[in-house]
Amino acid sequence: MAYSASLQPDSSIKSFVKPSSDHLTERKDLQKATLEEALNVLNELVCQAREKPLSEPEVIVIRGAWDGQSYEVMSENSSYSLNYLQRRVATILFDLLTKIIGNGEQVCKRNLRTCIQAFINQDAIKGSQLPDVSKFYGRTQELIHLKELITTQRCISLVGVAGVGKSSLAAKLITDISIDKNFNFEYLIWKSVAHAPMIEDLIAELLEIIDPLFIQPHYTQAAITLLLKYLQQKRCLIVLDEFEILRQNPQQKIDYLIFIRRLVEENHQSCIILTNRFLFDEFDDLLNAKRPFEFIRLEGLDRDAAIKFLFEKGITDPKKCYQLIQTYRGNPSELAAVINRIHNMFGSTEIFFENPTTLVSKKLENILNDIVGYMLEDIHKQMMLYLAEKIVEGSESITITTILNNFKLKQKISISTLDIVKALENLERMSLIDSIKNPITKEISFTLQPVIKKYVLTDTLGLVHNSSSSNFKIAS
Repeated sequence: MAYSASLQPDSSIKSFVKPSSDHLTERKDLQKATLEEALNVLNELVCQAREKPLSEPEVIVIRGAWDGQSYEVMSENSSYSLNYLQRRVATILFDLLTKIIGNGEQVCKRNLRTCIQAFINQDAIKGSQLPDVSKFYGRTQELIHLKELITTQRCISLVGVAGVGKSSLAAKLITDISIDKNFNFEYLIWKSVAHAPMIEDLIAELLEIIDPLFIQPHYTQAAITLLLKYLQQKRCLIVLDEFEILRQNPQQKIDYLIFIRRLVEENHQSCIILTNRFLFDEFDDLLNAKRPFEFIRLEGLDRDAAIKFLFEKGITDPKKCYQLIQTYRGNPSELAAVINRIHNMFGSTEIFFENPTTLVSKKLENILNDIVGYMLEDIHKQMMLYLAEKIVEGSESITITTILNNFKLKQKISISTLDIVKALENLERMSLIDSIKNPITKEISFTLQPVIKKYVLTDTLGLVHNSSSSNFKIAS
């Protein structure tokens, strides 16, 4: 029996691109993609990767995997032995396809059909480029919950501290939906609003994706009405990423809030997902009125997912992993940043953990500078300083009773209980402080995450401290 030389891939797999658009169809057709269409796509990708087309035995394995056949059946229907197809052909082929279409997942006989469908369906998501989710950790329950909500809610707000993974979760969701035929969305759209586009421009971009021949209305509200008409006729899932940037322009904020309110209150069969660091105050009315609007506060990765993340970054000592997870609350962006700084500055984890310190990434520092410098009032800054001082003194968290009794005494001006409560609520809403409820007394306590505490105490730009603030020792 002559073995095909094409089974031996080149030692260095070349970079590859998506197949030409001739092989790509609209999303509703992709769910019914034929085996021949899949073979065309795979053959082109394999040629790009190793400069050799699929061999006959490789095609046999792909056909069999597509139809859910066992290797025994593949062997019976061909001139190749079971051992040759399973041990020689499939092993090399699936390793190659994992590099090409796996998107972080190991390709095998069982999931080949799903993986090729997912790869092709990447073009089904219109608009801006999605974040890379080839390395995605945990979030199983969050994904399940989101997949339930998109069938019942018109708007979902994903809320969480910077770097916690809101955009990655939304990108993973919309990618999963693109290959799941149980969800009948006709259009999947991802739009970043990080550059704060005018509302008229955003609506025009959405309309153009849904209907390239649409006629632009002269007035903004008329354009929203037209978009709502399309959202009623065609089921769409739309993600508006980095929505919090709109807080910086008061008029834009008003325009977008009216836009979102209409999307929530008026009838249609679509769903819009927002990713933002904190929930707009104005959305409270939608929640209280039981409108089809929901928000999810995203926390850091769970312990298992965070450990896997750290192991892949080279931190394999469980004790050190737990220490980092606790300090950075499972925030993947902050964990990645601290690991990079450990490697760049300390050379090894051993040296770093002999001289432990809390590191604040430049990205988070810049975000906190914007929030503290432009969005916080004096009472918010004083509250963060007060909590930081108490934590330095040894308190893990401070009860609301202690805050009400002691915080007023530290201030030079009269502050009401209502002012204090509102300040705490606002800080928690902005993910700047965390609350903990005592399971027995039900009393709420407040604390700062270690990275937030470090930022407050170091205060490089002098945005937090003022003449009335205390001087406290800066903790490591």
